[in-house]
Amino acid sequence: MGEVAIAFGSLLALGALALVLAAPPATLLVAGFWIAAAGLAFGVPTGAIYHVALRRSLAACGRLPARWWIQPTALHGALPGADRARVLAWCYAGAAGFAVTVAGCALVALAAWRGI
Repeated sequence: MGEVAIAFGSLLALGALALVLAAPPATLLVAGFWIAAAGLAFGVPTGAIYHVALRRSLAACGRLPARWWIQPTALHGALPGADRARVLAWCYAGAAGFAVTVAGCALVALAAWRGI
């Protein structure tokens, strides 16, 4: 079943690439801007909620180190089992928002490279 998903994902990616390369640069610019804006609108709040949830969870069990925000993902192993799924769900949601933002920025860069 995993091989079918990989094959389908590859075909979907190739089709998306063909659509992107066929689109006029002005369309890519506008689409990239709105995709990046949507990614930021989703990713920034979810990332902030993740950091608050991580801090609260680690502070409640006495495992919150100084400067915890510098490398928060290194602290995932210290999360209590009861809070782990809730905190990591926010982490994954923020990461998805970041990925959408990067995709939008890539479209803007492609539009600039192709010459608006």
